[in-house]
Amino acid sequence: MSYEKIAQAIIQNVGGKENIQSATHCVTRLRLIVKNPDLVSLEEIKKIDGVINCVVSSGQYQVVLGQAVTDVYKAALPLLGGEAAGTPTVSPEAPKVKKSLPGLAKQALDTLISCFVPAIPAIAGSGMIKVLVVLLSSAGLIAADSSTYTILNTIGDGIFYFLPFIVAYNAAKKMGADLFLSLALAAIVMHPNLAALGEAGSTVSFLGIGMRIMDYSAQALPMIFGVWLLKYVDKLADKVSPKIVKVFLRPMLDLLIVAPVVLIIIGPAAGVLSDGFMVLCSYMQTWGWLAVGINALLFPLMVLTGTHNATIPLIVQLFAQQGFDPIFLVCGLAANMAEAGAACAVAVKTKNKTLRSTGFSATFSALLGITEPALYGVNLPMKRPFISMLIGAFLGGCYCGLIGIVAPSFVTPSVLTAALFVPSGVNFLLGISTVPVCFIITFVIAYLVGFKDTAPNA
Repeated sequence: MSYEKIAQAIIQNVGGKENIQSATHCVTRLRLIVKNPDLVSLEEIKKIDGVINCVVSSGQYQVVLGQAVTDVYKAALPLLGGEAAGTPTVSPEAPKVKKSLPGLAKQALDTLISCFVPAIPAIAGSGMIKVLVVLLSSAGLIAADSSTYTILNTIGDGIFYFLPFIVAYNAAKKMGADLFLSLALAAIVMHPNLAALGEAGSTVSFLGIGMRIMDYSAQALPMIFGVWLLKYVDKLADKVSPKIVKVFLRPMLDLLIVAPVVLIIIGPAAGVLSDGFMVLCSYMQTWGWLAVGINALLFPLMVLTGTHNATIPLIVQLFAQQGFDPIFLVCGLAANMAEAGAACAVAVKTKNKTLRSTGFSATFSALLGITEPALYGVNLPMKRPFISMLIGAFLGGCYCGLIGIVAPSFVTPSVLTAALFVPSGVNFLLGISTVPVCFIITFVIAYLVGFKDTAPNA
């Protein structure tokens, strides 16, 4: 089935384009928010050729498409009347979310994820460039003090340094705030004149009020809360501004109100939250191998619910604070190899040729870091392999923690990037052994535990 037909079928079974409030996508999922859930035919979506699964999480209908998601999304945009790829289309008639604690929590999580998901390819690609620079330098092909090294590193580091612009853009699209005023906020906090007022952590006076100097590069939370505040201040400024001067008075009031609040209150408060997160991560790192094992066990469950992208801001913060991630991406590597091992065990043991073919295909996909085919197509439906995979992910994660591997940059955990997780001081062969160890442990467990096989076919 062509991408256009897949997109048409999905739109039809969610109640038509009139029922779609917003549409965006991550690495493997088309994420839809609908106005009326009663119009959605969930089971019919799952039957569409090319759709791996469809789950409901955080108020979204997440259609799992694997590597075809970008092409299906691009095919869907003309049918939805949408904008550029990677940006949601928001309807002004969207229904209000019920104001309950679970509803608000889901809305907050969805907003947080939406501020990063469209930028994942750019973040991952930039991360790989930073890793390439390290490899070239370690191999002696470029000198660390050369202009080539600096330029290449800048190419890889640009999106991380200017992350406030990326977050402000996505937050504005998600919340329906003024796009260019949101970008103006990012420009204000990143302006070099602010940093020139004093060292980070020092305090200067603004209208007699103390303002803490902060380094906003690689920071996300200040822009998320700043854009949220801007949305409501803009409504007030629009009401009080006379039409004859509204063209400049409204944005002037917006920036004069929101920018100082961000600099004096939101920025330092977000800094406290970031420091608290780092304390938590530092505490988790005292658990050593157990922390990685526990997170590896939880990671497939987060993928299952579609909340795994919520770790992206945490990972970015780790890189900003200490330059590497010893937990989240490492546990992702263990979990991905465990998914592959369980799917491979099913493929080897089954008597059903169709399931065998699906199992081997899903194994290959999981080894490359795309686990949904293995999760939804093999392990979860067979039940026991899913449990075996969770056990294997935990044991594999513990092994990764014991070896001491870390992620040097934001890369997709897979066979292709596994060698990059070996830091200096760790035996290289021992480090890359994490892939076969995680795979084999899970394969053996899944093979021995077994599963209820489907009827053989010709």
